[in-house]
Amino acid sequence: MDLCSKNRTAPVPDGAPPPRIEGPPPRTNGWSWPPHPLQLLAWGLFGFFAVTGLGVFVPLLPPHWLPAGYICTGVMFLSHLVLHLSAVSIDPADLSVRTRSSRAPPPPFDRSKHRHVIENSHCYLCQVDVGAKSKHCSACNKCVSNFDHHCRWLNNCVGSRNYKLFLHSVVSALLGVFLVLVLSS
Repeated sequence: MDLCSKNRTAPVPDGAPPPRIEGPPPRTNGWSWPPHPLQLLAWGLFGFFAVTGLGVFVPLLPPHWLPAGYICTGVMFLSHLVLHLSAVSIDPADLSVRTRSSRAPPPPFDRSKHRHVIENSHCYLCQVDVGAKSKHCSACNKCVSNFDHHCRWLNNCVGSRNYKLFLHSVVSALLGVFLVLVLSS
């Protein structure tokens, strides 16, 4: 047994059934508790760059540049805030997961019965039929249509419902940092 790894289970003897895997209840969106440390760091960095840009660097501009500095910086930070909040707030789950009537915690997954969580477009944890491109996210414990990845900065999965918002949020964050760098020089 490796005491340093996160998986602290003893090896399964030959012929014994594989262990049943139980997961936490499914997350709804990026606001579901607990927040990831990188999500908290993202909010701290947003606040830091907003205060630094609007409160330090813009006031140092020549007086005739002040209105443009405040407008450009304010619009940049506000657009990033709206995009980021939208990407965090959307539930990217597969339609069949979002519309199911039962919100019960998922049953334990028994590897002796099924090799994969999703087989033949049926998720045995979510107990629903899902789309062909859906994947089950182990962090959110739900199926996400066109699953791309689980973003720890958003504390949410990125799938077909929020992929464009995620991409625009990343671009607006980069443009905002670039704007602060330009203002500081």
